[in-house]
Amino acid sequence: MAAGRGGGEGDVRLDYPLEYEFKIMGLAGDDFAEHARRLIERVVGEAPPERVRVRASAQGKYHAVSVVTVLASEGQRRAVYQALHEDARVVYYL
Repeated sequence: MAAGRGGGEGDVRLDYPLEYEFKIMGLAGDDFAEHARRLIERVVGEAPPERVRVRASAQGKYHAVSVVTVLASEGQRRAVYQALHEDARVVYYL
């Protein structure tokens, strides 16, 4: 099961639309970055591949994937975090 606090801004108010960066960690695999990008794209409609960065952990077991996309609303942001929470391949997210 995925773990994470997902969007822990607390009482910070975000003004939409805005560019937002999701950070997602999962087991290293050739397709994890694309999997993470598509999870976000399903909710927001667009998550361009050129806005994805991947970094391997020191031992190479995990990949940290950053995906930047444009969000139209708080509902979209929360829906992405919910999708990340429910995905079995996602180990942690911010």
